[in-house]
Amino acid sequence: MKCPNCDQNIEIEDWQDLEPFTFEECKESLCLVIDESTYQGATNTRLVICDDQ
Repeated sequence: MKCPNCDQNIEIEDWQDLEPFTFEECKESLCLVIDESTYQGATNTRLVICDDQ
């Protein structure tokens, strides 16, 4: 999967872990988002930049 901030490849070990994490390459806070029952299939998993509030 590619980082939405810097386009570097990220290796995801646990696809069910939805906790935000910091990507070391660009120091951006990222998290996985899983959408169920989308027009793209049963589930759609994507990586997004998290808002640190």
